[in-house]
Amino acid sequence: MRAENPVFFLDYDGTLAPIAQRPEEAFPHPEAPRVLRALMERHPVYVVTGRRVRDLEPLLPLPGLPVVGGHGLEEGVLFGEVRPLFPVDLGPLRARLPSCPGVRVEDKGFALALHYRGAEDEEKARACLEAWLKAVEGLLEALGLEALPGKKVLELKPKGVDKGQAVLRLLKRHPGRTPIYIGDDTTDEAAFQALKGRGLTFKVGEGPTAAQGRLKDVEEVIAYLKTYL
Repeated sequence: MRAENPVFFLDYDGTLAPIAQRPEEAFPHPEAPRVLRALMERHPVYVVTGRRVRDLEPLLPLPGLPVVGGHGLEEGVLFGEVRPLFPVDLGPLRARLPSCPGVRVEDKGFALALHYRGAEDEEKARACLEAWLKAVEGLLEALGLEALPGKKVLELKPKGVDKGQAVLRLLKRHPGRTPIYIGDDTTDEAAFQALKGRGLTFKVGEGPTAAQGRLKDVEEVIAYLKTYL
């Protein structure tokens, strides 16, 4: 599955970098920076991630690389300007954070990510988070927030903002180009759905998906991207 005139939308964690226990340890595939740099010289390339744009800079030192952060909540370029698109007040939610053993809170400013990867008992941590989620249901509704489950993480973010909405917005800037979206997480499914009939979509790894194709792992992602160089 190839496109003649592509625009690339690439997830980061699990797609360009192997999943790590801690977000700050998720370094890219050794060839990813070189391949992305060469790809940017030939085609439009965007990284579409749940991370903040600034948090990606220590991991992916590619100045000028366009990044959509927070699943579509902010947009910018690495080592350049970043602008929030959907400001939200998370103060009331920060005051009611869960006390679940093994759960680590990542405050992104525009969203809160509750990670339980690496907890001593991950199932117990997930059950604790689910119970807490029910307890703050009314608060989330009042703040206009929703819970977005991912791979061993629960993210609280503004309603109606997802990667599907983000890629459709970006695609308007590139008329005549075919979108290629590659991602590994449940959060990427919104983009797979949004791009049905419009371009090529690839799920990285196992599990049910709306994507058209599948790549085994990060290694296969890099190999596929090299075919466009």
